[in-house]
Amino acid sequence: MFKHVLLCTHGTEGALKAESFVFEQSALNPDLQVTVLTILDEDWRDMTGDDWLNSSKTHATFLDHVEEQVGEEIAEEWRRIQDTYPVSANASFLQRTGSIAKTITQVAEKKDCDLIVIGPCYVSKGFLKGQPRKGLRDTMKNKELHPLLPCPLLIAS
Repeated sequence: MFKHVLLCTHGTEGALKAESFVFEQSALNPDLQVTVLTILDEDWRDMTGDDWLNSSKTHATFLDHVEEQVGEEIAEEWRRIQDTYPVSANASFLQRTGSIAKTITQVAEKKDCDLIVIGPCYVSKGFLKGQPRKGLRDTMKNKELHPLLPCPLLIAS
């Protein structure tokens, strides 16, 4: 049926559902190629505030530090995936920085994927009560993604 699936994940509750779906399918179909994509939204580097009244060198150094920290968190998420789903040893893992919708579609086209899988975006009751939500908090609007899609999109819930 499908030959190459692009799994978009970033550690949230919805993304965990997408991971589960894809790797359950991968276990049933060993020929299925899976690319795991984690995107860091390009807008995060545009953070500003009073604390940026420091020098531009201090600002750049701090942003580089944050990017390194986020990279380590993404690598930790990938280790969790590999520990949870042994079949993921056959998957490719990619980290990109950019527009979420554009990056998903560009990677899907470049990798010749025939299915994109994402998780649902919803806010848990715990988050509403002030408890931190796990994973990157970047989201996208469907109207940005849908016109760009090079292949079918499945939202695993």
